[in-house]
Amino acid sequence: MSEANKELVRRFYAAGTGDLSGFEEIVAEDYFDHHFLPGMPKGPEGVRQWFSAVLGSVFSEMRVEIDRMIAEGDWVDCHFALLCKHTADFGDLKAKGNALRIAAISTFRVADGKLAEGWELCDSGDMARQMQA
Repeated sequence: MSEANKELVRRFYAAGTGDLSGFEEIVAEDYFDHHFLPGMPKGPEGVRQWFSAVLGSVFSEMRVEIDRMIAEGDWVDCHFALLCKHTADFGDLKAKGNALRIAAISTFRVADGKLAEGWELCDSGDMARQMQA
């Protein structure tokens, strides 16, 4: 079960940094991610909006580099980095085309063979420093 749950997380990030398809097979209809912006829908549509409207509006050439995953029961922790280019303004941070490596940790809860809930922490201070460089 642990390996199947890890594979769901790998597929989640591959779809999110790819063509944004297949989320219906990866996340539950009521999937809730605790770090999404207020008002974003639950489920596959919310995930698509996060990757396209939020991340995709600021970054390009996105890919996820997984450093390690730990799975126990219905839980998966993923230590990873988002590798991307800063190609659009982000608040007061003007786009300079910088290549970024944003370290993050996600925790997912799996239910009935799909991701049901997610949390994420990223090193936003280091991200801002890289965007300003």
